Amino acid sequence: MAKEELYEIIRAPFSELNKLKIGMLVRATLPEILELELISEMEVKKMAQDNYSKIFFNLNYPVLKLVDENLSINENRTIGEYTRYYAAPIKYKNSRYLITSEWYDRNQEEYIKWFKNKVKTE
Repeated sequence: MAKEELYEIIRAPFSELNKLKIGMLVRATLPEILELELISEMEVKKMAQDNYSKIFFNLNYPVLKLVDENLSINENRTIGEYTRYYAAPIKYKNSRYLITSEWYDRNQEEYIKWFKNKVKTE
């Protein structure tokens, strides 16, 4: 996705974005936001914390998980007996992160509010 396409999504009216499936919206936007470095390093670190993800996204797992390069991707994705993260690592600066796959309808508004407030589009 080109940067301008991402900006169009971010600038779209809330009502239009709210019609999309949350998993599709996250997968279409968050990897690009990270790869294009459109959020601060501090924000990325916060998104890898349980409490921040619970407060701002109403998620039970951190939005991002720093990839432990000593483990397989499958081991990185798994918490307990279940995979909680998408398989494709996303590069942000010199690190790789996994994005949680645990998105539900209840997280939609929080995610849209977050990217409309946090992502730099200028």
